[in-house]
Amino acid sequence: MLLSTVSLIAFLGLVAYDVWPIGVMVFGVLVVLLMALEFIVYGVHQFAASALRVWRAGIDSMGNIVMDFRSSVGGGL
Repeated sequence: MLLSTVSLIAFLGLVAYDVWPIGVMVFGVLVVLLMALEFIVYGVHQFAASALRVWRAGIDSMGNIVMDFRSSVGGGL
């Protein structure tokens, strides 16, 4: 199945290149850029999600520290 797909894409690419070489090159570059952009967007999303996870863990820890301090000095809520 993979071989037939690659063969079909190669055939269609060669036929299109014979008809409009500049268009095929421009389209190919656009496809490569969009495929790379997909990984860049995924990486930024993963970075933001992990940064938010760290931020929330820090906020929870600070809340626990404040609550422990309040209970140790006798002014707990």
